[in-house]
Amino acid sequence: MSDDLGRAYAFLARADMAGERTERTRFGTAVYDDRVPKRYDSNYLIVETVPPGTTAEELAADARAHGRPMIFFRNEKAAEPLLDGFEALGWRLDRHVFMAQRGTVTREAPVDLVRELDADALRPARRRLIEDFPWARPDVLEQLHEAKHLIAARVDTRFLGIVVDGEVVAYADLYVEPPNAQIEDVGTLEEHRGRGYASAVVLHAAEEARRAGADFVFLVADAQDWPQHLYLRLGFEPIGRYVKLIGPGV
Repeated sequence: MSDDLGRAYAFLARADMAGERTERTRFGTAVYDDRVPKRYDSNYLIVETVPPGTTAEELAADARAHGRPMIFFRNEKAAEPLLDGFEALGWRLDRHVFMAQRGTVTREAPVDLVRELDADALRPARRRLIEDFPWARPDVLEQLHEAKHLIAARVDTRFLGIVVDGEVVAYADLYVEPPNAQIEDVGTLEEHRGRGYASAVVLHAAEEARRAGADFVFLVADAQDWPQHLYLRLGFEPIGRYVKLIGPGV
């Protein structure tokens, strides 16, 4: 594992994917946050060892025994032989890529439109972008919002947005703990896309992070979706990948 990748994982564990308690399990560590039990990224099993011959059924049973709805593999290669087994069990696969800003920015964006807001100001836009997903029940949406405040209590958090006609139309979160910083939860309302707003909030967040003393600025992108290609134009380069598996019926 590279130094940068290690820094990214360590920062996730302290900020966006931190819980309030942990328990050892057969294959790793179960993370819990009873304040937001329906948020997967606060309640999961992180796999730390996969002995030869381990089956998806055994890992799934370990997660179920500890009430964890998600399994997090830092080592994507270790997960690969098990994926067919998880698919047969009805688990959903999410692939993610870490990207660090260390390249050249080749895209212009209206950075001057970005302003710092608060978590509540971003809430309506966040809700609009995810409320049509089948898992986006009112109780889940409420806990996702509450998690923003919990993260802000752990690390310096900036909520950034672009406001048009009194409405937040694009946004991103910035978590800063120098020398590290993460840009997270980037979104633009569909009717306002194509105007460089997502690029603007990301570039502004990166500038803010560096002004605050961070020399390592990263984000996480869906490895199977288009935004990763936009982030390349904003100077972000892939540094590693991981896998999340979401249990059926959660």
